[in-house]
Amino acid sequence: MLLLGKEVRLNRLLDPESKRFVGITVDHAMARGVLPGLVNIRETVAKVVAGRPNAVTMHKGIAETVFPPYAGRIPLIMKATTFAPYHADYDTPVADVEEAIRLGADAISVGVIVGGPEQARQLSHLARISKEAAAAGLPLVTHIYPRGSQVADPKAAGAVAYAVRAGAELGADIVKTNWTGSADSFADVVAACPARVVIAGGSPGNDLESYLRMTWEGIQAGMAGVTYGRFVWEDANPAAVIAALKAIVHHGASVEEALQVYREAAEQK
Repeated sequence: MLLLGKEVRLNRLLDPESKRFVGITVDHAMARGVLPGLVNIRETVAKVVAGRPNAVTMHKGIAETVFPPYAGRIPLIMKATTFAPYHADYDTPVADVEEAIRLGADAISVGVIVGGPEQARQLSHLARISKEAAAAGLPLVTHIYPRGSQVADPKAAGAVAYAVRAGAELGADIVKTNWTGSADSFADVVAACPARVVIAGGSPGNDLESYLRMTWEGIQAGMAGVTYGRFVWEDANPAAVIAALKAIVHHGASVEEALQVYREAAEQK
């Protein structure tokens, strides 16, 4: 049974009807460099918030300096770890539960990379944050990927299932991971994880339709939603992309219907 505080915060994160989740991340700069869509972070966050996703994930400094105009309007997830090009197998801690509570975050997010030399240390950290977050009534999101140096195929269903199950075993409420390439294979991943499973954007293609199709197939496989970043805020109309994603995730739209939602939302900009 969930503590009341955690249940309150989870209900803020999930759509009240579908009980699914469309999250947007803007936490990429330390991990991947200051990408084109993140140079003007204030403008990017404003465009994302205009689409009213279920939550936005960011690091504490961006939350403090950029997020105040949207406080209480859109749920905030504070990212507590980051990897970098210089330590690609290790998500290092950069924040904690106390900071997330101070910022008014609705959840804390912890990255973990399994299948590499730093797996044990990262799982230990996830377990520690899980204990502290549970005591504070704070939902825990983990971005957990099987892409360590010992993993041959980071999209193999067995490897992804191992990753999400590890996250669930350690108490994560929402587990973000790789898409395996098909609804059939991803259904095996969902079946292995009692926590809510959502997918990362990755690189399914260079066009909106590819991402929407991946999203639709994931919903057919039983996933609980998506947490996307670059392809959303690098689009000319981020709010329109979010509208299309919500049409699929929350309202059961087809890919073609979601594309029409995107076109109509983009025209209203």
